[in-house]
Amino acid sequence: MPAPLIDPKALAKETRNVLGLDHEPELRFLARGEYSLNYLTTSTPEPLVIRCVTGSQIGLSLVEQVRYEARALRLLAPSGRTPRWIATQPEPEGLPFPFLVETWLPGSPLDYATGLEEAARCVAAIHRLPVAREHGLLLYGEPGPAIVAEAREWAASYLGWNEGPRALRAALQRAFAAVEADLERASSVFAEPDLAYVNYDLNTHNFIVRPDDGFVSLIDWEKARVAPATQDLAHFLLPTTTLWRTATATRLTPDQETRFIDAYLAARPHLEGERLLIQLASMKRLIALRAVAWCSWAVVTSATGNRAISNEETIERSRAYLDPEFLHALFAPASP
Repeated sequence: MPAPLIDPKALAKETRNVLGLDHEPELRFLARGEYSLNYLTTSTPEPLVIRCVTGSQIGLSLVEQVRYEARALRLLAPSGRTPRWIATQPEPEGLPFPFLVETWLPGSPLDYATGLEEAARCVAAIHRLPVAREHGLLLYGEPGPAIVAEAREWAASYLGWNEGPRALRAALQRAFAAVEADLERASSVFAEPDLAYVNYDLNTHNFIVRPDDGFVSLIDWEKARVAPATQDLAHFLLPTTTLWRTATATRLTPDQETRFIDAYLAARPHLEGERLLIQLASMKRLIALRAVAWCSWAVVTSATGNRAISNEETIERSRAYLDPEFLHALFAPASP
């Protein structure tokens, strides 16, 4: 299906210019993300992805956002687990969106039933990278207040939306109250954070499983940040992530969670396992709050026509995550 909002001829011309090619490359529409339109080159020495940036989840202008993603890819390159940055075109002619060019990683989305351990090794390889002194990314050293503030910002329009069901808005307010009541304890848990480059969106389709050997890579670094490594682990394990994509929807069992964490710790043997588990339990509630807050924003902006791209599967899932029963189960106090 053709992608909206992009003139393929103008994109091919600008791709030729930014790559210094002697011809305009043939492009094939590859995928539509929440904040991107992605094309694949089919007439270059190696296949490349042209990633048009249509929005920002971190409050940047489009030009700042595309440069931010390019910076992240350059920092992550030594891991061998991410696309390689090729070029950036922040102000292309004839196009409404800037774009970057990165290498294409062929493969299929992650299967929770067979890929948990290799996914853990992929994430660990990225988290092992030393954080550069001048990394230029968002820094979330103390995650609690920052994540709750971010969630409040995402949820504000939904909580003030008169057309939103009152019961759903009340349930979301209760979720905020439950997490905010625990902020002081959460801050003490992260007194010594294990800072790393984190992706912050570890759904199955952001993992690419190579067909020949099962090697796993991680794409879509639009929200990259420096933060406690458990932000990624919590995001990966939560039902708000594992149920997100209909084709791969799974609610992980305790045994599957343990397998993932054990494989991660085996790849980072210097970490103290007990401390990581304590941080992970606290982080899960924070990341879950951020996830459902984003869903509330997605629902209201889609309904009011304020998004350049609106994916119906995303909106349906977002509505489901705002169900009071789902929210109650997600934020119920942990068993002692």
